[in-house]
Amino acid sequence: LNQTLTMTKTIFITGATGFIGRVVAQKAVQQGYTVRGLSRREEGDQLLRSLGVTPVRGDLTTPDVLSHEAKNADIVLHLAFDHDFSKPFQELVDLDIAAVNTLATPMIGTNKRLVITSGTAFTQADPQGGETFEDSPSATGHLAIRLQSEQNALTYAQRGVHMNIIRLPQYVYGRSNKTGFTAQLIKLAIESSQSLYLGNGEHCLSEVYVDDAADLYLLVAQKATSGEIFNGTSKTSTNYRQLATAIGDLVQVPALSISVEDAVARWGPFLAGFVNIANRASGRKAVETLGWQPRGPDLLTEIRTGSYVAVAEEFKENKKA
Repeated sequence: LNQTLTMTKTIFITGATGFIGRVVAQKAVQQGYTVRGLSRREEGDQLLRSLGVTPVRGDLTTPDVLSHEAKNADIVLHLAFDHDFSKPFQELVDLDIAAVNTLATPMIGTNKRLVITSGTAFTQADPQGGETFEDSPSATGHLAIRLQSEQNALTYAQRGVHMNIIRLPQYVYGRSNKTGFTAQLIKLAIESSQSLYLGNGEHCLSEVYVDDAADLYLLVAQKATSGEIFNGTSKTSTNYRQLATAIGDLVQVPALSISVEDAVARWGPFLAGFVNIANRASGRKAVETLGWQPRGPDLLTEIRTGSYVAVAEEFKENKKA
């Protein structure tokens, strides 16, 4: 879409006040879109206004708001997800499915574009340690529940909604984010005086810099064929021992190996399971078919010399206080 066309188009973004959503919103405004963003409270309203976004008060449990905004938008980008993992995961997925249904229903027959968010961890890791792709076999067990939302969303591609799915990797990082998994591991290292990895730490993670992820949302909304899924991953060769070593160097503590059982005891089953995911999800499809060009620093660089230097210092000061 050129500048003239984007000036006439309205984007509605759920999760617009979140770490990724606010970058998507900012870039959409810069590209000339009229942007409306879902916000749950006054602080979010203020943030969105500072970015040139019109705040819309509501959340995933306000279907009248979601339906109204979707009906009047040209493009809907759905990034919101309830991350209260004290609730049963099925309950969180059911809420997401209901939200997608609410957003998609007024778009049926319009061929307007709806892009929803999923994760690369919901496909099986390659048993040989190779990369996985958008059509790789689905995960089994607990993680597979999230795929219900993907499957539900794709039914709307047959009903006149231009539907796409972006699968984000485990590590979306950058911009001094203090709430993601990278920051959580940094905080744990400061609190325990150890930077830990599981086993030999040779299993690899998938990563993407937040600005690159945001660019992909807009590219998918502009260029993708309906019904397509894209991995939003820029690199798959960083392993967990390297990650723990970089964090250890940053906060000046040793990087040490622990067992999965010890990790569960220290961190609980969710975080221990998260850092044991070895799915290396290739982003090649987005590069080759959409012209996506990830440019951000890689995760290790961002930890050692980028925005997480200041994050670590803040965490250290908070610990002293």
